[in-house]
Amino acid sequence: MSKFNQKNTEKTVNREGYAAYKTDDREQLVAAVLTSMIGEPKFYGTTDSDIVRLAVVCARENPDFLCRLACYARNEFNMRSVSHVLAAVIAHEANRYTRKTIRNIIVRPDDITEIMECYRLMYGKPFPNALKREIAKQIQRFDEYGFAKYNSRHKTMKFKDVLRITHPTPKDKKTEELFRKILDDTLETPYTWETELSKRGNTKEVWNELIASGKLGYMALLRNLRNIIQQEADIETALSIISSKEQVLKSRQLPFRFYSAYLMLKQAHLMTAEINAALEKAITFSVENMEPVMGRTLIAVDVSGSMQTSVAANSTVKCSDIATLLGAIASRLCEDATVCYFDDAGKWSSFPDKSGYMIKRYSKDYSIMKICSKSRFGGGGTDMSLPMLYALNNDETARVRPFDRVIYFSDNECNNSYDGFDRTVQELIENYRLKYNPDFWVHGVDLQGYGTQQFFGKKFNLIAGWSEKVLSFINLAEQGTGSLIKTIEEYEVE
Repeated sequence: MSKFNQKNTEKTVNREGYAAYKTDDREQLVAAVLTSMIGEPKFYGTTDSDIVRLAVVCARENPDFLCRLACYARNEFNMRSVSHVLAAVIAHEANRYTRKTIRNIIVRPDDITEIMECYRLMYGKPFPNALKREIAKQIQRFDEYGFAKYNSRHKTMKFKDVLRITHPTPKDKKTEELFRKILDDTLETPYTWETELSKRGNTKEVWNELIASGKLGYMALLRNLRNIIQQEADIETALSIISSKEQVLKSRQLPFRFYSAYLMLKQAHLMTAEINAALEKAITFSVENMEPVMGRTLIAVDVSGSMQTSVAANSTVKCSDIATLLGAIASRLCEDATVCYFDDAGKWSSFPDKSGYMIKRYSKDYSIMKICSKSRFGGGGTDMSLPMLYALNNDETARVRPFDRVIYFSDNECNNSYDGFDRTVQELIENYRLKYNPDFWVHGVDLQGYGTQQFFGKKFNLIAGWSEKVLSFINLAEQGTGSLIKTIEEYEVE
């Protein structure tokens, strides 16, 4: 068996020098891919080089898996830039999978220019023939509006550059004329919120027209709620779009996008009950069809200092916010959930109204957004043993039904331990199983992809990603019917 696919449970040290277990190469690649915006910093350093290194190995040893991972990341987790990197690696290392990969990860016109630019930056010229042929085919899928909207003058690689490199044969006269406009820079100025504001100003009338036109994208609507409110534009229609189930599912937004809008309005003192209700409705649509998680669940949310890094340079959302948000969503799915926020000191909360240590009480009708905003604390060290120490001590004194599982939302970078540098949380897990519940499950949701874990072995399920979709793998793993890796292996690619 190749090194890439080998299950690795050897002991190592994490980036803080504390005891940990290595994840195997495939698990590390998946975790890094599903938690990375290429070019953005992380607390312990970027994982960009890890992604490229592991992707190259995978392309040589298991190119089918890498192809499916790229398509899965783009279409299911809406990760754009990292899917472009994987496509470039495939084009360079696994030529026969180029066509299939490119065809499935191009969703927007600018995916084309960014894939080409990504390959140029990584490998230089010439471009592989397979890449040029598939790009030449895919570029004919889009219309003039799409090209004009994404043909930014600030981009190094433009659509006319792509046409000159790939030499596509137009499929009809209309496409031939469109290509001529691209080459001559005569595309009609698109009707977008940016062009309208630039031309006519940031006014109530402009925003009302944009909202009524149906051409204001869902993401643009979320980002511009503040403008719409301040200009006293049609907020009711805007909120009806935001809270529309059809629009929410079509938009494929990651949950933290809604929380980012919530934080922006709350910090600007523009939050109202109606806006909160619309955002709450939107964020719950994505999980309403998920199976409930039965039994008693301990949800462990890492709010330590290493989780305070923003997910992107221009974002106010921190990795700890994603952990808090996913933890709150998970608490809604779980039949009986106790939520622990930890750094190097534990804080305990129950949903909806259970007893515990250092209780924060939230009623069942408390919104996910409010739960998250009230849980924005942390900044100390990372002691992942605290939730399990709580479980061991609480179950002994409270004489309650044992926990069926723990779900960690963390970067897994312990820098505090219950007994020195050499212990991992796995020992506490084994102690809990021996003392209370031999069928106790551990679900580790990796939010940064650094490549180490505190757990291994049977009844441990490694998941990764910033999407609510990670929660669907809890029941699948415990039922023995699926895992994140298995789902990617079986992901259908046209």
